[in-house]
Amino acid sequence: MPGQPYMLDPAVEAMPRERLRRVQDARLRAVVQRCYQNMGMYREKFDQLGLKPDDVRSVEDLPRLPFTTKEDLRSRYPLKGLLAVPREEVQRYHMTTGTTGKPTISPLTRDDVFRAEEALARCGAAAGVGPGDLAQLMFGYGLFAGSVICHPAWERMLGAAVIPAGAALPSATQLDIMQEFRPTVLAATPSFLLHIAEVAREQGVPIAELGVQKIVTGAEPSSEETRVKIAQAFNAPIYSDIYGMCELGPHFCVECPHHQGLHINEESFLAEIIDPDTGQQLPPGQKGMLVLTCLMKQAMPLLRYQTKDITVLEDSPCSCGRSHLRVRRIMGRTDDMVKVKGVNIFPSQVEAVIRGVEEVKDSEFQMLVDRSQAAVDSLTVKVEAAQPGPELAAKLKAAFSRAFLGSNLKVELVPVGSLPRFSHKAKRLVDTRKL
Repeated sequence: MPGQPYMLDPAVEAMPRERLRRVQDARLRAVVQRCYQNMGMYREKFDQLGLKPDDVRSVEDLPRLPFTTKEDLRSRYPLKGLLAVPREEVQRYHMTTGTTGKPTISPLTRDDVFRAEEALARCGAAAGVGPGDLAQLMFGYGLFAGSVICHPAWERMLGAAVIPAGAALPSATQLDIMQEFRPTVLAATPSFLLHIAEVAREQGVPIAELGVQKIVTGAEPSSEETRVKIAQAFNAPIYSDIYGMCELGPHFCVECPHHQGLHINEESFLAEIIDPDTGQQLPPGQKGMLVLTCLMKQAMPLLRYQTKDITVLEDSPCSCGRSHLRVRRIMGRTDDMVKVKGVNIFPSQVEAVIRGVEEVKDSEFQMLVDRSQAAVDSLTVKVEAAQPGPELAAKLKAAFSRAFLGSNLKVELVPVGSLPRFSHKAKRLVDTRKL
């Protein structure tokens, strides 16, 4: 099965576009009615716009609907006016960690839990995970929806065996498990896999010889250079990338082995790309913010939710046979984007430059944004280096100058091990302007 365009449910994943559109239209009408009738937040938004549920008849009417933001959800913490079902129908609650404010709550009914597991089973199936596989899950177990959903999905729906390692186990213990149990599948964030590879080198553990056959990543953006680096370290291909958000369901995309983008689960979600400044829809092929509408979520369906993720929608046919639209890998987030001298810079772009410089291609990095008394913004990129020196600093600065013309980034080389490591989502941007 490895490398093949395997589908968990071909009837849905390869559904003809005309039939899929009819399904979407019917489900959109139904969810809009439920949102207006049962969720105080949407009733207020609709009434402010003078909009009635019957005004929305098809996908073409999406621009008439109001946007939903994370701030909308946080202002109603925990769930004031947000539940579309009686509270006793909620089977589970997930939530974000709330590092930048109040956590975002994601209530799930029994049906929501099943669909969330099915979405993660699709991701595993696309990677060829199935009977005979042993998967070491290193996504976090906890309030957020990671391994808690992936674990039963891969066991029950795919027939794989699972080691619930989680992200909290020390790296040395993770390596012990790999050596003793020889998992065929690793699932973790890209930054955590890089950290495991770094620890393995320090301890002399030959991770490339441990028999890993498939790698599944997720929970944070990564550059192509980082994916190649991970694949080389473990001597195994990255077959699938998991993309989702706690508040949306939480997983809504699957990457097929052809790596032509991430297929949206379009029977359950409607995707738009908008200009983040104007809110206007953009056609396929243009870069903008991803906006998603839940079609099937029962407990807390969201309409036109602004993800803040920057990507491109692709509508060309995919070689795998799936009919659902794709998004390119996430380029960054609007709230992680730094503008320096008119140049927009994302952490993923900085990472790609670093991975291309031989002396620091395996190094951790951090971006520090500051503002001078003259109100001039500057960006300093700290990069760990085993052999720092002015020549290496100049080489990095030249690479950044080529990638970001006119940005004039500063480079600071720091000792190896001095920057933080991450087991969940890597946070490499420190913006002192917001402190």
